[in-house]
Amino acid sequence: MFIDAHHHLWEFDPVEYDWIDDSMQVLKKDFLIKELEETLYSNGFSSSIVVQARQSLIETNWLVELAQENDIIKGVVGWIDLKSADLSAQLTVLAKHKKLVGFRHVIQGETDPDFMRNPEFINGLKTLAEYGYRYDLLIYAHQLPAAIEMLSHVPNLQVVIDHIAKPNIKTGEEFTQWQKNMAKLAANPHCYCKLSGMVTEADWQHWSAQDIQPYMKTVLDLFGSHRVMFGSDWPVCLVAGEYQVIKQLVLDFIAEYTPSEKNRIFGLNASHFYRI
Repeated sequence: MFIDAHHHLWEFDPVEYDWIDDSMQVLKKDFLIKELEETLYSNGFSSSIVVQARQSLIETNWLVELAQENDIIKGVVGWIDLKSADLSAQLTVLAKHKKLVGFRHVIQGETDPDFMRNPEFINGLKTLAEYGYRYDLLIYAHQLPAAIEMLSHVPNLQVVIDHIAKPNIKTGEEFTQWQKNMAKLAANPHCYCKLSGMVTEADWQHWSAQDIQPYMKTVLDLFGSHRVMFGSDWPVCLVAGEYQVIKQLVLDFIAEYTPSEKNRIFGLNASHFYRI
C-alpha cells in the first residue's frame, strides 16, 4: 500500500505558475486527477498527499474539493496566510475538511533573510500546532540555520522537511554544512524528512544515482527509517526523470532494508505523520 507523500496538481496557466520557465517545457500543461491516477497505479501506489504549488486559498480549496471527490488523495497540504490576524478563525472554518492535513509556505522564494524571524509568522506556526496541523518546510539549504532558529520557538509543531532542504546536489557544494544543519533538525523528534525533489537539485540531464546516494544516506542515518517518507514531487520531477526512475532510485538505495523499514518509508510514515 504505497503512499506518495508529495506531489502536485494544476491546471496550467503561465501567469499563475510563472516559476515554470522555458527550461521546464514538460511542465507547461495540465496535470490533473486522470494523469495522477494513471501514474500512481502504474507504479504500485494506492494513495497520495497533494501539496500546494501556489500561495492561494483558491488553490487550497480546489485541492480539498479534488480530495473529497477522489479517494486516491488521502491528504492535502495547502496554503494559508500564517501572518493573518484572523488565522484561528480561518482554521476553525477549514477544520470541517478532514483531508486538509497541513500547510506550506514557499519560504525558498522569500528574499528577506529575516522572514523566518517574523514574530507574526512564528505565531502562525504556533497556531497550526495548537490546531494539530502538520507543516511542510520548503527551504534551500542555505536557509537551514534560520529554519533551525524558527522551529526552536515552536517545539511542538509536527514538521516535515521537503526535498531534503534542497542542497546543491549538482555541484556538491557545502555538503558538510548541509549535513551539520540537518543533524540539528533531526534532533527534534517531531521533525521528519521527505526523500523527494532530489533529482531536480542535481544536473537534470546528467545526474546519476551515485550523485544522490550520499544525500539519501545522510537523511536515513539522521532521521532513521521511522521519520523518512518517499515523495515523487511529480510532475516537477519530470524535468529530470520519469516517475518510475524516481521511485527506483530510492528503492534501490534501501534494497537491503527490512520489509518493515521499506513499508515505513513508502507509506506508513506518511500515514502516521499526516494522520490519514
